[in-house]
Amino acid sequence: MDIEAIDPVYQSIVNDSTHNAYLHAAEAALDRIEAAADAVDLDSKREGSVLTLELDNGAQVIINLQPAIDELWLASARGAYHFRQSEGRWRDTRGGLDFDALVREAVSALGGPELAL
Repeated sequence: MDIEAIDPVYQSIVNDSTHNAYLHAAEAALDRIEAAADAVDLDSKREGSVLTLELDNGAQVIINLQPAIDELWLASARGAYHFRQSEGRWRDTRGGLDFDALVREAVSALGGPELAL
């Protein structure tokens, strides 16, 4: 008999564990991007679960946590992307593109410095 199908308490524990892993990984991603921005004097502002990178020309790249659905979102003038963790990496939900690569691309394409991610 499948215990997960009959025991909602067990399912809640599994879901909490998965969600806690998401929160840890997502916060680590924001911390890493913020540190990379600081290393190249790119303005960054963190307000709760939202990290805004502001380029000298006024363009912005916004990265935020979406804890209700265990995703990271990236938005800029270049487009918007949603990411979920897959095999230890954040991957775009539409095409599997790498989160770090898209952050670097968004900043660079808008005239910002190269981020070491």
